[in-house]
Amino acid sequence: MNYEDWARWYDLFYSTESGDEVEFYLNAALAADGPVLEIGVGTGRIAIPAAERGVEVVGIDASREMLAVAEQKAADAGPLDGSLTLVHADMRTLDLRRHDFALVSIPARTLLLALTEEDQLSTLCSAARHLAPGGRLVFNIFNPTPDLVFDESELPVEIGEVERQGRRFRLSAQNRFDTDSQINSAEQVVEEIGEADASTEVARLAVTLRYLFPHQVFAMLEETNLQVDQVLGWFDGTPFEEESEEMVFIASSVVP
Repeated sequence: MNYEDWARWYDLFYSTESGDEVEFYLNAALAADGPVLEIGVGTGRIAIPAAERGVEVVGIDASREMLAVAEQKAADAGPLDGSLTLVHADMRTLDLRRHDFALVSIPARTLLLALTEEDQLSTLCSAARHLAPGGRLVFNIFNPTPDLVFDESELPVEIGEVERQGRRFRLSAQNRFDTDSQINSAEQVVEEIGEADASTEVARLAVTLRYLFPHQVFAMLEETNLQVDQVLGWFDGTPFEEESEEMVFIASSVVP
């Protein structure tokens, strides 16, 4: 990933989202009754609202560029009722020498940025190590339905149109799934819309993900000694079903 480009356009892409994900993770942070660790904090779109509401948040990310944006946004937000500590770190080998987090969250399908089974398991183990007894791990990934991963269409998926500072942008994405390796080599495209709706490509952002099937996630969580409490199909609490778009896992550390 070119983190410099992603840091520039990240918030633009997420501005097209419904807000359900942010609300879900914000509510989880507020209910945690303790410090929160966010793995893949990005530009702070979840961590900053949580800190504004009085939560102690530690956010880690592998991208210094993303963290710089988050730091500026936190400064612009003014004094926080809680706190936000930003740390440059690798989620696979993370060790903050803390084991007191009431909640560890991995939003935005960040777990899938680890491109091998070993790295994905290492990430979940890193998360579990930081939990207080009885603490919760919450993360979401997309559900790799056959209609999605076996779609051979070359047409891009339209994400939406966004206006920023008087400029209009059209956002789209193209997925390329390798079902043997479970790798999706995707590109997300930004086009600026000018007069007469003419568009000019201004950015093409590559992102590579290794997707997971439900049974693989359950097996990994069992290896981390976490108990799966719930699996949702969307952030509004809808139970997971075979054709759900998303998989939202809620797991907890077992109290000795």
